[in-house]
Amino acid sequence: MNSKSKKQGKAQRSVKPVLTAKSSARSKTPRMGKRSRLPRKIQAGSHSKPSTPNLEKDRAEILAVSKRWWDANRQFSIPMMCEAFVGGDRFHGFNLNGHTYYGIDEWVKLWQYLGHVMAPTADAAAMAEPRDVKLMIRGDMAFLTAESTLTVKVLPTSDAESAALPPPGQTASIPFRATEVFVREDHEGNPVWKMWHFHCSPRAPEHERRMGF
Repeated sequence: MNSKSKKQGKAQRSVKPVLTAKSSARSKTPRMGKRSRLPRKIQAGSHSKPSTPNLEKDRAEILAVSKRWWDANRQFSIPMMCEAFVGGDRFHGFNLNGHTYYGIDEWVKLWQYLGHVMAPTADAAAMAEPRDVKLMIRGDMAFLTAESTLTVKVLPTSDAESAALPPPGQTASIPFRATEVFVREDHEGNPVWKMWHFHCSPRAPEHERRMGF
């Protein structure tokens, strides 16, 4: 009897630590659960209110991209043009020469060709300061319209066949209007303002009466 009672006592003592460990684990579980839910609540709360658009910041960034494009025309700078345009095959544009060009590579080839056709004059900037500039921003898209004048000298060695240009050796002064379309996304999907479309067409002479008015 004594030996049995001793064995039972040992068995009871050996069970106590196991029961204590289980009860300890159960007592800790709810606290761990509460701690793990806290970040999710904070995260959910942070997305519950839409971010306030910063129109002034967007406007400044878009105008900077537009200015880079206009300065690229004034300096005949292909790298500056590539900085303003969206990369890859995303860009699409209607050039002042009346033709359509697809992707930034075609615009690079066009500008490489124009380098043998025309050059800035000493008397005026290739593109005058834009006037009547209007910018509309809606979320991640925007468009800008403006008017200006292109002034370039057609090189004597030019072989361009374009109705928009005078004969070689003469100066071209072409009033035009432009539309620029911007998207807050580059060709890699980064949220950066880039020009995705450019449309340029001749403008009526300054003193010509608008039809219907």
